[in-house]
Amino acid sequence: MNGSIHPIASLRPAPPPLRCLQLTKFYPPVDGGIETAVRDIAEGLTARRWQVEVLCANLVARTLSEPGAIPVTRVASWGQVASTSMTPSLLPWLRKRQAGQQVVHVHLPNPMANLALWWTRPDARLVVHWHSDIVKQQRLLRLYAPLQEWLLRRADAIIATSPPYAASSSWLQPHRHKVHVVPLCVRDACPADGMKRQAPAADALRARHAGKRIVFALGRMTYYKGFDVLIDAASRLDDSTVVLIGGGGELLAPLRARVAAAGLGHRVHLLGRIADADLAAYYEAADVFCLPSLIRSEAFGLVMLEAMSFGRPVVATHIEGSGVPWVNQDGETGLNAQPGNAASLAGALSRLLDDPALARRLGAGARRRYETHFTPQKMIDALLEVYASLGLHAPPKAEAEARLA
Repeated sequence: MNGSIHPIASLRPAPPPLRCLQLTKFYPPVDGGIETAVRDIAEGLTARRWQVEVLCANLVARTLSEPGAIPVTRVASWGQVASTSMTPSLLPWLRKRQAGQQVVHVHLPNPMANLALWWTRPDARLVVHWHSDIVKQQRLLRLYAPLQEWLLRRADAIIATSPPYAASSSWLQPHRHKVHVVPLCVRDACPADGMKRQAPAADALRARHAGKRIVFALGRMTYYKGFDVLIDAASRLDDSTVVLIGGGGELLAPLRARVAAAGLGHRVHLLGRIADADLAAYYEAADVFCLPSLIRSEAFGLVMLEAMSFGRPVVATHIEGSGVPWVNQDGETGLNAQPGNAASLAGALSRLLDDPALARRLGAGARRRYETHFTPQKMIDALLEVYASLGLHAPPKAEAEARLA
């Protein structure tokens, strides 16, 4: 016989793929860091021969089932209270969708998902993905705390997105024996050299701001992002610098009013939501990327990874107990300013803008750190190690192909 596959072995039926339900608040095309992470997990597991489903809230009072390689069920929502989707029908839908799953992987914070899990008590392995503590809604947290503690006790494994967050969260400390660190990722939009593409769209942006050094920032216009501090910092920069801030949200109009009142309309541009197809041009055109967040609600800072993948140096903030200063290593990938301190933020920005050699060195370090820690392959490899620790092993690619030969 030719070949190395035994004829009897080749007739063996392939084992069914392992099944995983991703339970999350929302799912793309809804924007957000957790939503992006869940999409990358779902697609990465599917590529590794897992059968993945997604169960999440819809934005309207109607349930939609979307078939496809990754089936998505969006459960009717009756609005939000304290950032929590009111989705009572999530309970029967979870009971239906969790049948036959080897893993139910829930992304927190998400009180309704927590309630649904307590109600349905899945037989599957339960993995809790801890993206962030609940920081703002402290009164409601007192009511929700027993339910959250039940879920952490019930979990077979808990995933934190960075070592500092795993160490600083008081919720995770009693369960540290089952906490695993799996950093988030972003897709690489750059070519093999990772540094220069000279895309026409980026050139057009530079031409629009000819002679200006460009600081780019991106995020939802909400209380913890610190864009008001970035606006104040911009007043300390000279007119050779322009600050471009992308993103929509409830504070967009007040922040635009702040820019106008400060007479900074020539230096600070609040762009609103930037289409995904256009984002690469902004990262590439930027001299520096800035994440001015204030508190631990910013648990990781996924947009920093996007900037780092483009080889851009990052100015972020040293938020105690957050993953932000762990992602952006001060002096290696960028600089970290004091949270809420406009003078400190302006100083860090000026240091990079005024020293192109330093900016290039830190930008190259940012690209290296991205390649080492934050690619989709790195994240899925680490996640599958967590699943394997629970006794769940998908067949290796070569073995699966051999059975089908």
